[in-house]
Amino acid sequence: MITMSRQLEELGFTKKTCITCGNDFWSIGDRKTCGDAPCDEYTFIGNPATDKKYDLYEIQKAFKEFFAQHGHTPIKRYPVLAKRWRDDVFLVGASIYDFQPWVTSGAVEPPANPLVVAQPSIRLNDVDNVGRTGRHMTCFTMGAHHAFNTDKEQIYWEDETVKYCHDFIKSIGINPEEITYIESWWKGGGNAGPCYEICVRGVELATLVFIKYKTLPDGKLEEIPLTVVDTGYGLERFAWISQGTPTAYDASFGPVIQTLKELSGVEVDERILAENAQVAGMMDIETFADLRELRSKVADRLNISLDDLERATKPMEAIYVIADHTRCLAFMLADGVIPSNVKEGYLARLVLRRTIRFIKELGLKESLADIMKIQLDFLSKTYPEIRQSQDHIINVINLEDKRYDKTVSKGRELVKRSIKKLRKKNKTEMPFETLKELYESHGIPPETTKEISEKMEFGVKVPDNFYTLVAAEHEEESPEEKAEIELEFPATDLLFYQKPFDTQFEAHVLGTYENNVVLDQTVFYPEGGGQPSDIGYLEIRGEKIKVLHAEKVNNTVLHRVAEEDIEKVHPYKGQIISGQIDISRRMALTRNHTATHLIVAAARKILGDHIWQAGAQKGVKKSRIDLTHYKRIEPEELQEIELLANKFVMENRPVLTNWMARAEAEKKYGFILYQGGIVPGMDIRTVVVDGIDVQACAGTHCNQTGDIGLIKITKTERIQDGVERIEFSAGEAAVEAAQRNDNILKESSDVFKVTPEQLPKTCDRFFNEWKSFKNEINKLKGEIASLKTEGILNKTEKIGDLVVLSEIIDSDMNELIKMATDLTEKQGKVDVVVLGSSEGKIVGAVSKKALENGIKINGIIKDAAVILGGGGGGRPNLAQGAGPKAEKMQEALDFAVNELKKI
Repeated sequence: MITMSRQLEELGFTKKTCITCGNDFWSIGDRKTCGDAPCDEYTFIGNPATDKKYDLYEIQKAFKEFFAQHGHTPIKRYPVLAKRWRDDVFLVGASIYDFQPWVTSGAVEPPANPLVVAQPSIRLNDVDNVGRTGRHMTCFTMGAHHAFNTDKEQIYWEDETVKYCHDFIKSIGINPEEITYIESWWKGGGNAGPCYEICVRGVELATLVFIKYKTLPDGKLEEIPLTVVDTGYGLERFAWISQGTPTAYDASFGPVIQTLKELSGVEVDERILAENAQVAGMMDIETFADLRELRSKVADRLNISLDDLERATKPMEAIYVIADHTRCLAFMLADGVIPSNVKEGYLARLVLRRTIRFIKELGLKESLADIMKIQLDFLSKTYPEIRQSQDHIINVINLEDKRYDKTVSKGRELVKRSIKKLRKKNKTEMPFETLKELYESHGIPPETTKEISEKMEFGVKVPDNFYTLVAAEHEEESPEEKAEIELEFPATDLLFYQKPFDTQFEAHVLGTYENNVVLDQTVFYPEGGGQPSDIGYLEIRGEKIKVLHAEKVNNTVLHRVAEEDIEKVHPYKGQIISGQIDISRRMALTRNHTATHLIVAAARKILGDHIWQAGAQKGVKKSRIDLTHYKRIEPEELQEIELLANKFVMENRPVLTNWMARAEAEKKYGFILYQGGIVPGMDIRTVVVDGIDVQACAGTHCNQTGDIGLIKITKTERIQDGVERIEFSAGEAAVEAAQRNDNILKESSDVFKVTPEQLPKTCDRFFNEWKSFKNEINKLKGEIASLKTEGILNKTEKIGDLVVLSEIIDSDMNELIKMATDLTEKQGKVDVVVLGSSEGKIVGAVSKKALENGIKINGIIKDAAVILGGGGGGRPNLAQGAGPKAEKMQEALDFAVNELKKI
């Protein structure tokens, strides 16, 4: 349990037990409650805890300067896109995310020790509460000072951490007698340790965590060699408590909120907002019931009705949501998140579309892009990188705004169809799963679904925490679990790094695993990083054994051979054999791999810094690279990328490879290193194309870009929302691809008997002529259909008071449909028409009068088509069908007429 007390005692704190919640806490002087809500109310609203009022960026500056003066190295914020360096979560939710898993596991040195950072962090687990409670945010700034302690070097631990925290809070003017330290326990991410929660005037300002244990599967704790001081200071709350504003939003981004108030004309009742935040602070807002209770309590305390309260608070809540969400989006988009329907892109689109909805609810004339510019102006004073990304951010916002409108417009019909299906199943209310599917699969906001459902008098309940529920399912990624292979062999010496152009080698046979040969060293490149393995052969006593594939398991390379060949290797364990790779294949893969790096670099230059590699596969004849991008790559942009990549080739720049300590490489190059994906290990291999590109990459590469030869982009396609795939060839394969294009051009030119230069104009002329002839043919077909219609009008019969026509006519399906609809709708001379052709096509149509008499032609045509050996269907007033038994057409028509007589 917690034994951290010496430092607090020296500072004059004594331990007590809260009479309300029962938690142990430390404070100066006599005190009965722990200082956290709901045991203590907020007492700072309208009564700031400090003499000086700090805005968010002033408190951020004060925090970093204080710890810099006390031996901590300030480091720049990390991107909010955590998947740049880890594969289990998408977004940074706390400063400790910056150092997981590499630093916290002890695999990599921290960037500084101790350090201080002000880290923008994103959590969507309370997204529905933003704006309503006065304190919940999607994006907040976590101030943190971290120390990483090992057996060899102890930086600092509990006592120093408490003293630093106490001195900082005191330095900004908060009376130490108002500070409480609540003893608690923290666990998360497989670790655990004691902690203090620091509160002042009812609000928690910071948490001091001392990570010293690993949580085992059975729940037991195991001490870890690297202990971590993990602190988190809510800098928005420090700004709030220093200003005493009604909400944390007013204190954190006041200028943005003021502009939004002016644009919307919203009048603020600060008394209501302050009371709302005051009561919300006393509650744990997690469910719709909690929010109802919150509203009810605030209304009672203010002696007003719930309706009056909602009228007063809703417009301001919308403003707070817009201000918060646009800040969250600014960091997301600036740091490379592309809105889409998967992974982190899903979370960005969720926040973005909620913002659009609140803009519309508020009745603002300004677009999301207009509002975003207000936020960007505010943020860029502290974060210049956001100003640098402004054009990209606005481009994404404008495109997503249009997509949203299109989605909602199309979605209305889908919601109506869903309701009709549910009614057929005797449902009276839309299930949550349907509501969720309409949003997740089709992008239809639950508010739109509710609006349509109410118009159709169909029940639907939208949970007040709907967005929190769906966001929770998308905040983490489960890495693929691979079957573990345990090999008892030493690491294989990888000769292809030392001598990249050697094709032959000798090695000792260490043994076999299944149908794989294990050697002490090899020139065979094992598959990895999107590069296929080398192939070739091993030679034993003059006999060549084909190596079909090579893979690396942990640090051992397995050389796969045919099952019938593995027995030939067993007698030679411990002996020396030779091997040789297919050098032409290796060189083709090498050229393609280096070309991949150049295409990514060129794409970043042409399309923007948001471009990030989302996957790659190198090949001998062609390769592909997947890039994050918010829209389709235009043909002109593709040509620019291809041209720039080839310029890089012609400049013949050196390609330098080097093994570096991970921390050193990150410090020198940043996270751009991980374009090709997360690379494990304390040491990583950097591939630097001089002045153009740098990546952590284990693949084989050319010595100079000029060794690649021609790069030819052959195709681009959108493989998923937010990801563009570029296919290309390099070297000889690129020349072959260009020649294939030339051949297609020549063959096409020969068809028209023109030169390739004349082909575009000739194609255009032929297309226009074809289009003109097609229109003329359709016109003539229409006239023929009209003539045929007139020719069969005298073949009608009366069934009851309806005029019925059934006939076999030599026409295609389109003609049959036109004739049937002309007779029943335009001319109105016939009530029921059933027409068939000698090719087994059948069409039926009915007039309005026939429909009113209960005749639905779709059922009749469906059954008639069965006689033809096929099927059919359609609407009650028009249907069509077909079948291979055309000789039974008259029987099908007779059936239809008989069915009409039964009605």
